[in-house]
Amino acid sequence: MDKRIIILGASGFIGNYVYKSFLSDIIFDVRGFSSKNCDLLSSDKIQNKLSFISKDDVVIMASAITRLRENTFDSMVKNIQMADNISKFIEKKGAGYFIFLSTVDVYGLVDDTTIISEKLLPNPNDYYAVSKLASEFLLKKTCDRKNIPILTLRLSGVYGSGKQEKTTINKLIESATRNKEVILYGDGKDKRDYIYVDDVCNIIKKAIEQKINATLNVATGNSCSISEIVEIIKKCCTDKFVVNYKQRENITEERVKDMVYDVSLLTTLFPDIKIKDLKEGISIIFKSAYGKC
Repeated sequence: MDKRIIILGASGFIGNYVYKSFLSDIIFDVRGFSSKNCDLLSSDKIQNKLSFISKDDVVIMASAITRLRENTFDSMVKNIQMADNISKFIEKKGAGYFIFLSTVDVYGLVDDTTIISEKLLPNPNDYYAVSKLASEFLLKKTCDRKNIPILTLRLSGVYGSGKQEKTTINKLIESATRNKEVILYGDGKDKRDYIYVDDVCNIIKKAIEQKINATLNVATGNSCSISEIVEIIKKCCTDKFVVNYKQRENITEERVKDMVYDVSLLTTLFPDIKIKDLKEGISIIFKSAYGKC
């Protein structure tokens, strides 16, 4: 086996996909860790479980308390603490390459006319986004000091096949197929960018080959409205379902109407990776679950 890959957060949605993706490739020695067998909030447990890490190993950090699970001051502090603990561990042990899975949420409430690129200054507006930006800083500072190349992937909405009902795309498909109803809040015209999880895995594998040192937005570059996504689902779904619109209630945070990304850096660094559009990605999900689209 050529490379040893250590995946932190291997039980989460994205982390588990990455873990399984590497397991299928015989050239990798893959070690996956979750909060159950390696609590990143404990420096002692990190030292105990990860003491085998060498200066040739690749470390992928997908660990986080997600916004959907909790978006509070306490969860922010815990996310930052995990990154700080890993930073201090890497400072002592070293690593060959580090990949951190962050989020485009670090850009905050951009103007609807703004095209989001890596040149845009981050301006996080909630606890989760602040925790990710702070984690980026801590990990990059340590890696730069130790001359460890680090790739920070700022992910847009990630979706994929399987029972991952918490992702936006999967929740829409689940609602359409099981409940025969999709509820859209507002006018359904807000635009977002969603990337298929296998493409994230492919980007990570390619990055490891080249040890790319960068901060990179990961998106398709083609934002779609929720209404447009529902129309794609209709073409794949064999059963009819109704779409009902409801007004948002108890709005506690501001929202950006349209989020559109410049992915020129992504395509420059990974010219051989074909990013799936939503039609292809949703079709894969339906074929995986129902055998057809």
